[in-house]
Amino acid sequence: MNESLINSAFLNESNNKDLYEICYQCFCEIKKSIDISFGALFYKNSKKYELKQKISFIKEFKNYIPDLTNKEKDFFRFKTPFIVHGATIGYFLFIKKTYFKNSEKETVKKLCFEYANKIKDFEISKIFKNQLNILQNAILENNKMTRLLEEQNEKLIETDKIRSKFLANVSHELRTPLNSIIGFSTALKDEMIGELNDRQKNYTNKILSSAIHLTGLINDILDMTKIESGAIKLNIQKNYPEEIIKEVINILEPLAYEKNIEIETDFKFKGMLSVDFIKFRQIMYNLIGNAIKFSHKNSKIKISSNSNKDRVVFKVKDFGIGIKKADQKRIFDKFVQLDNIYTKTYSSTGLGLTITKELVKMHGGEITVKSQIDKGAEFILSFKK
Repeated sequence: MNESLINSAFLNESNNKDLYEICYQCFCEIKKSIDISFGALFYKNSKKYELKQKISFIKEFKNYIPDLTNKEKDFFRFKTPFIVHGATIGYFLFIKKTYFKNSEKETVKKLCFEYANKIKDFEISKIFKNQLNILQNAILENNKMTRLLEEQNEKLIETDKIRSKFLANVSHELRTPLNSIIGFSTALKDEMIGELNDRQKNYTNKILSSAIHLTGLINDILDMTKIESGAIKLNIQKNYPEEIIKEVINILEPLAYEKNIEIETDFKFKGMLSVDFIKFRQIMYNLIGNAIKFSHKNSKIKISSNSNKDRVVFKVKDFGIGIKKADQKRIFDKFVQLDNIYTKTYSSTGLGLTITKELVKMHGGEITVKSQIDKGAEFILSFKK
């Protein structure tokens, strides 16, 4: 095949190298299977079909300008439509010295369909690029207005920094004594300084669970502030999620013990997963903590993991109060506390699930919920391996 002849004969008036390459590949691919002498692509413009690209494989057609109706003497023609979404937007035309067999026509149709999709994708991407240019111009214009707004918002930004600093300081000051309370009450619960009677154990568990709950409320407020300001950064490393979840269960055990809730686990996924250890622990802490909070006394919670080829799935299922279908999207919004006879008895910032969803998204994962009123809720986490 004479490559210089092909390149010189190929129309490239639009300087559109990408479309040129797609058509070039298409016609050359057909040439490998069928001894065609000439190929062309027509696009529909109004009611007419105009020549867009052409290629000649023999000298007789080097300067030839085809149309869709004329016939060439001593040559055979075959044309097949260029269809997008059921509409014919053009035609491929091929010419050869011998008759087109049915098998050859099918081969041409198949290859043209394949390359028509590539051309369609290219044209769509070209439209997107044009739209992007328009958008960029609009952004430049909007930037002028943005700079003016930024100047006016400096005081608000400074106020927000002061608020964030205040919350961070207050959270630190509150968490320090709370950590001591949790540490000492844990030591009492574990009878490290002597045996406790049943009444003392009951009081100790209540102190510990209340301190843990209050720490969670403070952490929620601080974490939401960090997320909104973009201050949270992930430290992604290979970790064993099963070990992290077991650690969370151990931390929350006093809350479950207080309500006589049994926690069942079924970890089918035993491998490692690329996650931020602390943030993944927080995700599971929020979900398991909620499961305990909204479960009935003397019930149970099921925590499981599984995997397929490219995803790892974790499930936290309780058999508690459940969530109305209409509320299942709202629960991930900020400061949402569902208004029913059950949730009124629980104190919360309404930020736990919002934070959880944001942390899952930062990991490239997804979180969904399945629930029925009075039949419990199941939160499903999905992460890429």
